[in-house]
Amino acid sequence: MTEDHRPNNLLKMAYLYFRNNVLPSWNKTITALTTMSMHTEGLDRAMQLGLIHECAESLTTQALHDPRLLCHEPENCGFSKRNPRRTLFSPDWKKEDLAALGIKLYEPIMAGMIHRCVPLDYASASLCHYFDKNRSTTDRREVVEAIQRLLPPHDYYEDKEEEVEEEKELLVIPFTTLLEMLKTAVESGASEECKDGLEDRIGKRLDEVTVQDLISLSELYNSAEKQGGGGGEKYDSKCLKRLMKSYCCNYRGSDVTGFVKVGEVMNEFLVEVSRNPELKMETFVSLAELSSTVSTAIHGCSDGLYRAMDVYLETHGWLTEQEKEVVCGALECSMLSTEAREHAVGNQRLPLRLVVRVLFVAIGEMKLRDTATIVTQAGAERSEEYGEGTRRGNDDNNMDILLREKYNGSINNSRKNNSSVWKKLKRKLGCVTSTQHESINCHVKRNKQDHTVQGGKFK
Repeated sequence: MTEDHRPNNLLKMAYLYFRNNVLPSWNKTITALTTMSMHTEGLDRAMQLGLIHECAESLTTQALHDPRLLCHEPENCGFSKRNPRRTLFSPDWKKEDLAALGIKLYEPIMAGMIHRCVPLDYASASLCHYFDKNRSTTDRREVVEAIQRLLPPHDYYEDKEEEVEEEKELLVIPFTTLLEMLKTAVESGASEECKDGLEDRIGKRLDEVTVQDLISLSELYNSAEKQGGGGGEKYDSKCLKRLMKSYCCNYRGSDVTGFVKVGEVMNEFLVEVSRNPELKMETFVSLAELSSTVSTAIHGCSDGLYRAMDVYLETHGWLTEQEKEVVCGALECSMLSTEAREHAVGNQRLPLRLVVRVLFVAIGEMKLRDTATIVTQAGAERSEEYGEGTRRGNDDNNMDILLREKYNGSINNSRKNNSSVWKKLKRKLGCVTSTQHESINCHVKRNKQDHTVQGGKFK
């Protein structure tokens, strides 16, 4: 059968047929790969002969020429709509699905395509489609680990030319797909590297999360632990802290809109889980501290956190006075709205010390308002009596200067406190060390505007 016997023997003719009739066709190439993978010995032999490599090269070349071979409509998988020039014509034939290949063939082929710069929206759509098709198979662990390795990095285009700026918007994997991948990774016992990589991607986009997503994520690891014969709390606060750390460490913009969204969702999540009678006090306190940290960072009010604590105390009415104080320890009374303070003063479920703290804050604000009123009235009287004497006018001007200096001093102190809040937030989540103050200060200087979150109802 070899050329040693005579020219144009069967082996050469078979190879020529394979190269001239199989490789140019997308469908025939995938069919050939599927046939090879049916038998382990045949697949190993095909690899030794270089047939697998030639098939991969053929598929990559065809995908570069027509990315629709990977996924005809990426927008159906949750991706943005492609440039109309690439979707002007639709193939008039039924293409074979690359997802029909086993993961041992699919991974190196797709890795080669990504390395050769196949449009990433099509490549990402193909990855999502492959995951959806194989997430329930017996080799789902290998599938999700391979998909996680193939996911393009977030900084893929940082060193590229400006003309690929449009491609950056098409790089993102649908958020719901990432959540499903993490769920599959945990349930199938995937590697820590795989789970950490997916958590990091989810954490960077935490402003897209919903309350139900947080509940599912917090229950995920505990369910897997129980299936493995262990125990534990229903909600995993450590998982949420890791996600928050990822979001905070990768937060670079001056706009805190994303943080506001995360803070609101965290408070809603805390209210929801507080209704569970089995929620342990230690877990609630850990979640409350995380929520308080976010609220403090965005200078928002603590009404949502107060509502969650009120719900928890109502659901867990057997707590002692000391335990109630621990539950409410993360609440910043100075960040409560007027409506929340009025509600707290008459709330019989709150510990007495917290009520006293709320009263002190309310009294302090009343004194500030009274002082401001007196200063305003005094200023009006001075304006009317301006002609009474130069000396008195100078004294009044000096008083105005002192008041302005005191006011400006309070503003500067507030800004310093804002800076320290960012330091505490990133330090608490483990994003920075004590030697990285300068980078944090640079970030805080870009974020000078105050943003507040309006309070809600409590009953």
